[in-house]
Amino acid sequence: MDIIHQITQKISALAAGEQWDISAKKLWLSHSDFHSISVYLSRESEKGEFSINLPTNTASSHPFDVVTVTKH
Repeated sequence: MDIIHQITQKISALAAGEQWDISAKKLWLSHSDFHSISVYLSRESEKGEFSINLPTNTASSHPFDVVTVTKH
């Protein structure tokens, strides 16, 4: 099962208003792979089923290795 399918299934299973933090570290992904998934999720969120929030913390070496998904 590929990672995109796993993430999509998990988002579908969330209840309305529920949030899920997705991180590169938890998924064992490189920064580059996680960035690609973040771009995919950003585009999918335009459909309106969920939204994503990218952190603005720049203290870490890769501040965008975590996204928060909120189900609508």
